[in-house]
This record gives sequence, structure tokens and C-alpha cells, in this order.
Amino acid sequence: MTLLEIKNLKTYYDTRAGVVKAVDDVSIKLQKGEVIGLAGESGCGKTTTNLSAMRMIQNPGKIVGGEILFDATSLLNGQEIEELEELQLNPRNILNLKEEQMRRIRGNQISMIFQGAMNALNPVHRVGNQVHEVLKIHEPDHDPAEGWERVLDIFETVGIDSSRARDYPHQLSGGMKQRALIAMALISHPEVVIADEPVTALDVIVQAQVLKATKELQKTFNLSMIMITHDLSVISEICETLAIMYAGKIVEYGPLRNVFKESLHPYTKALINAFPSIIGPKKELEDIGGAPPDLRNPPTGCRFHPRCPKVMPICSKKVPINTPVKDGYVACHLYQEDRK
Repeated sequence: MTLLEIKNLKTYYDTRAGVVKAVDDVSIKLQKGEVIGLAGESGCGKTTTNLSAMRMIQNPGKIVGGEILFDATSLLNGQEIEELEELQLNPRNILNLKEEQMRRIRGNQISMIFQGAMNALNPVHRVGNQVHEVLKIHEPDHDPAEGWERVLDIFETVGIDSSRARDYPHQLSGGMKQRALIAMALISHPEVVIADEPVTALDVIVQAQVLKATKELQKTFNLSMIMITHDLSVISEICETLAIMYAGKIVEYGPLRNVFKESLHPYTKALINAFPSIIGPKKELEDIGGAPPDLRNPPTGCRFHPRCPKVMPICSKKVPINTPVKDGYVACHLYQEDRK
């Protein structure tokens, strides 16, 4: 069952220096209970893709094309659905919803775990009150006493002693603050959780603890998740499916094991070879020559061709299409019949 589908998404930033094509024709399907990893270098469009899915893009950014399909009809009343149908708009496409309607979904049916817990939490409010605020917004008629009990329960579920719910953010360790954000994301029992670099700012020991807790929670609640990270070890720990993103486009997509063991796109191979492994023979790490392109004026054809070790004449002339391979796809001329 496809729970969330991003189709041909285009999100651009109109700046004084030119239009930045941060996300350019990206498609992702998230199944019920699936965990997708979205990996790539900084600035490749990972966070913009997922902020778009939450309709949280701010000026000068704008979603200029594509669809984001989610079964939002259960949160709309009959009149709202009828209005969309009269306009011949797809009620499942959340890009068609008004901001007031979108608020019923954001943080309720689709939640986000933000990068940098100290920046995401309000320093002058107790952590438990901030988690309780989600219930106040999405369940305004709930009993406050029962709501607070739910807050204490979710704190215990994510591995924080419930007594710490009355603490302020500065009184919690980095790992505990990150767990508090996870509690905030899960308190309303969402269908989809988007995790944006949730362990980047933590040391490796705390990273392992938070990842273990996240994995257990995902299985307990049968969550559908999109995990954004540049750290392949994080993806290997929790994800089932892997999407490799480069310069605003997904270049390879498929089951995690397939992409790791038999990566096809030259960029995917370079990314994996640049990451150290504690298993197997030791070898010198390989860097990826050059730098990511300026997305105000991306290269013609394949955007990776200026850095690609297997570049061919066609690579600079024609944008590669998504070629189906091994339960996924790869966008590379090496696997297309018209590559010559």
C-alpha cells in the first residue's frame, strides 16, 4: 500500500542571483511500514524534498511542479472535498489544499524530526509542555489530564524518564533532547515520519542509542519513515530502501542491499567508496573529484558528468531517464540502449 507518493516534484528558489533548481523532477513512493533512506552530499536537495512534502517551503522557495499524494480525505469534510472536485483538483494531492487544511495534516498525519534539537525546542518552555502542545493543536477537545498522561507515556516509550518532562531543554543531554523531538513527532500517532539528519549532532555512542530507539519505535508503531542523511552507516542501520540524490535529482533507487552490494550509478559507487568500512579488507578511501554544480546553472545532460569517471559524449547532451533495474531504477546512460 502506497502511503505517500511524491511525483515529479520541482521546488525552486527564486534568488537575486538566479533561480536555484534545488529539487528537479524527483519521485518517491513510500509504502506502509517502509523506511526509505535519502542520501547525498550537502546541498543536493534532500531536506528541500522533504520540506516540500510537509508544505513547509518558505520564500523565496516555491513548489513549481509535481504532485504530493497522501490520503488526506479522511481529514477533510464533505464540503471541502466537494470544492476540490468542482475545481477538478485531486483531493489526495496536498498541494491543492488550503493552508488551514494542511495544518490538520502537518504534525498530525505527517510529522518531522528536525535536525538540531536545541534549535527545534523552545528554551523557555518545559519540554513536556512543548510535546503536549501538539495535542492541543490537533486534538483541541482532549482532556488535559489524559493528554498529560499521554505525554508521560510517550516519554517513557522513547527512553526518557517521565519525570524529565518538566525539565527545560538545557537540562537535558543531546541524546535526550533528540528523543524529546521523537516523542513530539509520535505523540499524535502519525502515518508518516520524516527524520532530517536526526543524529548528526550527536556523538557515536548516543547516535547508536537514538538509532536503536528509533528502529524499535518504527517496528512498534509500524511507522512509514523517510530518513534524510549523508551518513551511509545510519542508513544501513535502519532503512530498507535507498534513494541516492545528486544535484536535485535521484540518480539511483532500490532495495538497500542491492544498492550497497551492486551499486550501478558512478556517483553511488563513488559515495560508497568514500565511506570507511569496519568490515572486510582495509583500503584507501577514494574521494569524489570536483564539486557539486551550481544549481542556478546546472550542467546540461547528466548533472554528474563533469565529475564522472565513466563520462561519454551523450552524457553532456541528454538527460538520462530512469531505467528499471533490480527492483529499482538508475538514471545513467551506461544502462540505456541509446547511449552511443
